[in-house]
Amino acid sequence: MSTAQRAGTGVGECRRCRTFCDKLVDPRGCMELGCRFLYSYEDQLTGGRYMGCLRKVYRAEIDVDMFELAEASGGFGGIKMTGQPLPQCQFRVEPCYEGEGPAFDCVNPRFFDCTDQGPEGIRAFDLRNALR
Repeated sequence: MSTAQRAGTGVGECRRCRTFCDKLVDPRGCMELGCRFLYSYEDQLTGGRYMGCLRKVYRAEIDVDMFELAEASGGFGGIKMTGQPLPQCQFRVEPCYEGEGPAFDCVNPRFFDCTDQGPEGIRAFDLRNALR
């Protein structure tokens, strides 16, 4: 059982201090990287175009026309991460509450890192291993 499941939070949330942080995925980054898990389709009934993530890093399906309009006028912004991110996923951490004092000090700094697990994970290395 992961830490997120034990704490009753989702993959893209940290609730271990009073700040309450969420990871937001930037769909523009998915497009810029040419992510192979980004899909799009046209709804045959309405003619609307939508895009989303096959891996469900975010669950929302985005109206492509509204996305393009938002991008032209300053940027679409981020979508809350709901699934396991891939190493190439561009995300930022946004605090829900800000404050001062020990109750607001981060106790989970790994929350800000990208994943290093799975077949596409980036493996960090420790130079001390090579010195032995």
